[in-house]
Amino acid sequence: MAPSDLESDTPVSGDGGETHTATPEDVVVTALEFFAHQGFNDAKLEKIARASGMSKRMIHYHFGDKKGLYIATLTYALKQLRPTAESMQLDSAVPVEGVRKIVEAVYNQIISHPDAVRMLLMENLHGFAGVEGSAALNDHSNVLLNLDKLLMLGQDARAFRPGISAEDVLVLISSLGYFRLSNRSTLLNLHGVDLTSDANTAGMKRMVVDTVLAFLTANLPNNGSASYLTQDTDDTESASTDAVYGFDTDLFES
Repeated sequence: MAPSDLESDTPVSGDGGETHTATPEDVVVTALEFFAHQGFNDAKLEKIARASGMSKRMIHYHFGDKKGLYIATLTYALKQLRPTAESMQLDSAVPVEGVRKIVEAVYNQIISHPDAVRMLLMENLHGFAGVEGSAALNDHSNVLLNLDKLLMLGQDARAFRPGISAEDVLVLISSLGYFRLSNRSTLLNLHGVDLTSDANTAGMKRMVVDTVLAFLTANLPNNGSASYLTQDTDDTESASTDAVYGFDTDLFES
């Protein structure tokens, strides 16, 4: 494609041969693959424009600049990792079964959207958007709310031990789920274990569920705290997080 072709919107062919003009959503979906695999610095706006079918000029119109597109794509990645309300709909009043369902829902989103995980891993390591890595957890408020209710029910019924918060559980799920991608090559090369194979993906899912449930039901002494972790209440950091993850979020809301 000639450079001049990038200055006009290019129709994108659909599965049935029809064409449509690229939308901002199309650009973000395309940008996710570039940013996830190349990072912010190496992903070129010209290549994203060519692959998405939207001109570079129009990308600037919709997103301001490359960083604006990056932030919108980061917001989209977070949305992809957010379980739907339907996937967390409880079928039982038993807290253990409720937690099992939420753990599976969160893990399923992680394994279903590897590029979203890769982008968040790169953002946490390199800080391209200029925010703290813990901001990624802010987009799971619906998960935290559901987990918090189940933990209270389970602790009141003495099915779960005290001193564990919804944030503790979410960190445990995410740690194992993200490890599947972040350390795949190391385990494959050193130990011949491919964490992304179908068998090991299913095995990791069982491991995550069993680990969380064992963590909640273990007969361990109470350390007197409400959680293993503490939340940062720095208003300055919160304001920065809101500014970054608030960029055009309504564009991708379901």
